Order: sequence, then C-alpha cells, then structure tokens
Amino acid sequence: MFESALIIIGLLVLILIFLRHWYLYEKISAFGKMVLKKGLKLPGKISKADIEVTVEEMIPDEKEINVKLLSKGDSFYKKAAIALKHGDNKDAEKYFIQCLAMNPSKIDAYFKLAMLYLNNESFSKAELIFRKLIQKINDDPIYLSNLALALYQQEKFDEAKGFYEKVLQIDSSRAGRWYSLANCNHQLGEIELAITNLNKALELDGNNLDYLLTLAHWYVDADKKDEAKGLLMAVIENYPGNEEIKEMMLQL
Repeated sequence: MFESALIIIGLLVLILIFLRHWYLYEKISAFGKMVLKKGLKLPGKISKADIEVTVEEMIPDEKEINVKLLSKGDSFYKKAAIALKHGDNKDAEKYFIQCLAMNPSKIDAYFKLAMLYLNNESFSKAELIFRKLIQKINDDPIYLSNLALALYQQEKFDEAKGFYEKVLQIDSSRAGRWYSLANCNHQLGEIELAITNLNKALELDGNNLDYLLTLAHWYVDADKKDEAKGLLMAVIENYPGNEEIKEMMLQL
C-alpha cells in the first residue's frame, strides 16, 4: 500500500514537470511568433565596441561622482602633490592615477599627470590625456599647445601644426607658440610659411638668439643668402663672440 502511494506521488511529480516544460515552451514559442510578426529586433551579442569607453565619457562631471569617492580622490591628490614637491615623480604618478580611479572628474589631476608624462618623455601617454582634456575643455590654449607638443615629439607634424594653429587663434601673444608652429611648417617642407611664422615669433621676442640663428639657417635653406647674411651681420653686433654666427658667415 505504501509503495503504491510512492509510485502515484512520483507519477504526479513527473506530470507536473512535464506540464511546466510544456508551458514554458509554448510561452517562448508565442514570444518568437510575436517578434517575427511585429518585426522586433532582439539585442545581438555585445561587442568590444559596445562596451568601449569613449574619450568624452572618460571625464565625467564632478556631480556624477559619489561624495565618498571624491573624498578619497582628494586624499590621493594631496599625496601626489607632496610627492611632486619632493621630486618623487614615480610616486606622484601612482597617486594621480589612484586619485583618478576614485574621482575621474579631477581635471587638475589629469593635467598634472599629463605634464609628468611630457617631462618623462612618455609622449603617447601625454597625448592621450591631453586629448581627453580638450574634449572636456576645447578652448584652453595650455591644453592645446601641450597636446601639439606631444604630437610634435612623436613626429606627427601635420596634426601638431593644426593644434598650434588653433592655439594661436585663441591666444597669439606668446612667441614660443609661433616658433613651434614654424618648426612644424619646416618639418612639413613649408619653408616660406616657416619663415613667416618665425618672423612673427621674433616680433614678440626679437632678441632670442635661438630664433635668430634658426631663421638664418632657414634663409640659407630657402636660398636666401643675402637675407641670411644681413641677419647675421645684425646679430653678431650683439653676440660678437658667437662661434656659430662666425662659421655661418664664412659659409655665405
């Protein structure tokens, strides 16, 4: 009698399992028919591109960050500042990265980390951060000029030229920026434009010997020997003992 009851219970359990599977199958089948009928699209597989963080997303607004994380980020930022003050660039880099892991909205941390990379000649890393910064603030001449420098050091002269031109549209008062643009022009074979822009640098810093000697060399490159000689004769009056000027004059 007891064994018969167990058999009956077992059969009932099997029937319930069968009914549940049948119900689920019918439900899924009905959903599939609805999709086909209405032309709905099910989400495909997630690709790497779907989950890749864009440059714009890398620097959120501070209001999007949890208050506790902001506090932790500030703590790491202070440690980085102390490390910088003591000349410990490795620790400074580590703390800036930890700061940004906690608070990815910290603009100053990005900037100082990027400057560390520039000074350490890690130009590709500096480029990446300055690109992020100009996505957030696209009219800052310091960010733009440092991005241009990072690009120039990687011999990406055409791109560097474009950013220097943008910088000078915002602020044309610094001789060094005209000089940097002129160097981009020269690297790209735009010798006349290089001379023009270097003269603009000299309008702002007329006694800069590096600029003057560079201009003399470029005059020679452009087969403008008379201009080169006239420039060198004027320069040597202020630098009578300069051997480079004397040697150049002998070659003209």
